[in-house]
Amino acid sequence: MSVHQRIRSTLPACALLAAVVLLHGSSFAADPNPADARSDSACESAEDCYRAALVQKGPPDKTVTQEDQLRAKVERLRLVMEQHPGSLWAKRAGLVMGVILAEREPVDSVRFLKAAQRDFPVLEDYIRFWLGESLLKMGDALPAAMLFESVPEAVPDTLLSNRVKFRGGEAWYRVGQCRKAIDLLTRALSQSPQDSAAPSALLSLADCQIRENQTAEGYAALKQAWTYHPQTTEAREAMARLVAGIGSEMWRPTPDDLYARARAFFTLSLHGEAVDELQKFLLAAPQRPRRNEARLKLGTSLVRLKRYDQARQVFQDLVADRVSESSEATVWLARIYLRQGDGDRLLAVSQSFPTLSLSAEQKAAILLFAGMWQEDQAQNDQALATYRQAAQIGGDSGQRSEALWRIGWIQYRTGRLPEAVESFQKVVNGKDDGQFTPQVLYWMARALDSQKDDRVADVYGQLCRQYPLSYYGQLAGSCTMAPSSIAPSGTSSPEASASTYEGIRMDLWRDPHYRKAIELKLLGLDQEAARELAWLTETYARDRRALLELSVLLSEAGAYYQALRIARLNFRDGLERGGDSIPPALWRVAYPTGYLPTIQAYAGNQVDPYLVAAIIREESQYDSRAVSPVGAVGLMQVMLATAQTVARRLGVPGVMRTELFNQETNIQLGVGYLAQLLQQFSGNVMYTVAAYNAGPVAVSDWVQKYRDKEPDEFVELIPYQETRQYVKRVLRSYREYHRLERGTCTARSLDKVC
Repeated sequence: MSVHQRIRSTLPACALLAAVVLLHGSSFAADPNPADARSDSACESAEDCYRAALVQKGPPDKTVTQEDQLRAKVERLRLVMEQHPGSLWAKRAGLVMGVILAEREPVDSVRFLKAAQRDFPVLEDYIRFWLGESLLKMGDALPAAMLFESVPEAVPDTLLSNRVKFRGGEAWYRVGQCRKAIDLLTRALSQSPQDSAAPSALLSLADCQIRENQTAEGYAALKQAWTYHPQTTEAREAMARLVAGIGSEMWRPTPDDLYARARAFFTLSLHGEAVDELQKFLLAAPQRPRRNEARLKLGTSLVRLKRYDQARQVFQDLVADRVSESSEATVWLARIYLRQGDGDRLLAVSQSFPTLSLSAEQKAAILLFAGMWQEDQAQNDQALATYRQAAQIGGDSGQRSEALWRIGWIQYRTGRLPEAVESFQKVVNGKDDGQFTPQVLYWMARALDSQKDDRVADVYGQLCRQYPLSYYGQLAGSCTMAPSSIAPSGTSSPEASASTYEGIRMDLWRDPHYRKAIELKLLGLDQEAARELAWLTETYARDRRALLELSVLLSEAGAYYQALRIARLNFRDGLERGGDSIPPALWRVAYPTGYLPTIQAYAGNQVDPYLVAAIIREESQYDSRAVSPVGAVGLMQVMLATAQTVARRLGVPGVMRTELFNQETNIQLGVGYLAQLLQQFSGNVMYTVAAYNAGPVAVSDWVQKYRDKEPDEFVELIPYQETRQYVKRVLRSYREYHRLERGTCTARSLDKVC
């Protein structure tokens, strides 16, 4: 008898048990006010009733708990089944009930899922997986294990193959059949060592291996949990087991264990913990081959923590030792000298190239740092000479364009306008550079305008034709009073035609993963739908029509990050230049609005919700799991210390780092911080955006220093390159959101709210 046949014969008993529990008898499904739901006019048709049941109306209600929201959803789904029995929409409602009741009412869940198995064969792998989870919750580990193992047999091309290995291994572990558990968990961990299920799987694996007298393998699994998942509670439990399991001899990690653990912390941007582990490794392993690599990571982590004095010492020692890491350490050292204003040491580094083994790119980077310091000290002639040297070394790279831009910028600011135009023209004549070409076109036009030169209209025209939706194209639209709104949609392109859409959908429909994604999306199971759609984007990676359709579906499923990534990778030119080549649906992918109800709930009248949306777009690209190199977390890239300060001010209970991955929590605290900055800078959007990135202290200093400058000049004078580019990106996205949602941004100046 096959596993598939065995599981079919095993489940009727469970289904029979579940059948005696009527839906009306479920304590979880009871609604405190069912009469209101029955009178809902949305339930006149089965489809409308079902769709209304899935969607929460209006912004999130902060006074309603998640449990109450789920209870209300269950009642609405029950209403669909009562009023439209036998319809496909009622069957979908039953399947959704089966999924959401798995944790709280697993017996009911099994009944609903078994019924759905007959009605939705396209979801056979998912339904088996959900059935296994419900059975496991009920304590029926044996049939659950068999169900999990049956999934790849029933659906060979399932995308759940590794998930069912993890869950099947856990189920066999609970049954006590360790050999089967070891086999599945070992294979799952081999394929997905960083899966969220990996830490707990390692503990179960270790337990089973030790039971099977595979002691060395068990200890290795525990060490793996402690080493490669150091931020988890499982890591602490693994350490406790390691210490307790050795006997009288105290277990101590080897230097290699310490370094691997340090690298894991480093990858997670947990730099405080990384510093501690790196220092332990360096103390324990004075002669290890990877010692210098560890020193470089130590210095980098110290920079991320803004412990510049300590980082400087680490990098100085690395440079002095003349090892392979010395060249990278030299660039870091120059960056620190610039940040600390130590011009003498920075210039000394830039003049010591003959004694250092640096690449041309590294030399150009250091020269650019040196020129920035000279420029900041008003040593303009020296800065020009340094930038010319950087341009010569930089070759055809972006560093050459940056050096030429900086030469022209100094000339512009010091009134040498003809020379500035000549320098800017060199950039325009070179390779088209999406970052610097629109920048120099804008400032070339400004220089020509100041000289009353007739060529100004041609330069502005070139900028508006080539980069109309860039940051500088937006500025040029204001300066020349040109139309600031370029039609974001059209039908002249083949990509936008209805027949093309229909054709690609027919092609995609032949793929079971596409059909599966559509059904999952109809069920409101957006994460599962996104998994199938993301897989399809790899299959159709060279088909732009398919990518367009898939990106739209991903965005509609709430997978904004994946959808936006596809749009930027494959349709950047159209999105930057505008015009009729981009269909309306792709603009919605490129500028997501799915979080606007949540944003508006917390922003109120204090913050423009489109400013928040723009910050999310540029901070995390709508990736709720994003972690920056310095440790900022989530959609709005909030630092933990900042989040805790804002939380105290808002009266929110203590916030942990893991909570910042929650979308609503992240938006609440990010919006709270943004409102605080807007108040501090008297509503000046430009200063506020800069402060969100660089901090209010630094921006207050810049405001004092450049108070007399025009807004566009202020942005160019921001000393931190990261902040300077960040401000441009956010302000551009902010105005684009207003253009797309409201037709235009009425504010002419960068410092004003649209």
